[in-house]
Amino acid sequence: MVCGKWSDLLYCSPVGATRGVRLRLNSSSHSGDGTGFSDYYAYGQSVLAAASGRVKVVVDNIAENPEVLQRPGESKEAYGRRLQQMQAEHLEKGTAAGNYVLIEHGEDVYSLYAHLRPASITVKAGELVTAGQVIGSLGSSGNSTEPHLHFQVCDRPDPLFCAGIPVNFEDIVLPYADGPRPLQSGDIVQSPSSKSAHGVPNHNY
Repeated sequence: MVCGKWSDLLYCSPVGATRGVRLRLNSSSHSGDGTGFSDYYAYGQSVLAAASGRVKVVVDNIAENPEVLQRPGESKEAYGRRLQQMQAEHLEKGTAAGNYVLIEHGEDVYSLYAHLRPASITVKAGELVTAGQVIGSLGSSGNSTEPHLHFQVCDRPDPLFCAGIPVNFEDIVLPYADGPRPLQSGDIVQSPSSKSAHGVPNHNY
């Protein structure tokens, strides 16, 4: 599957799933102490359909929980224990993907946009969408440790129980790569036209 720009935020893993957040040049994903969703540069950014298709599933009734954010002074161990408990609860309830849109692009090809902001989804099941169309806003619902977009392409209309399909992205720049090459897990990715309000590239991981 070849995908165009699906947000101006991107962290790439070429095996079907990506995680998008927005970074500044200091490699931080947030301002302040990061204890509120609005501290995060990516929060509320528009999420775009990567390719044309028909909306298969929409879930938009999952609240965000600020308790998923690490508390000031909290050790990694204590934070990890809290996250494990919350993750188990999401898996039990079937809410791990949070608010999401699932788009069908053809036989056994589906794209998923997960952890969206509550009440931000702009499309409905059965609706036809085009590449680049806004479908919602980036949030932190479901099994999420901070505002980010989980994007994946897979072979079944299920966020968890499906096999990933490799994705090829168009119109992206790898600002820290030595030269042209395929995407690798952990790459910083930038849209050629993406600039911050201060003229600084919106680096994403």
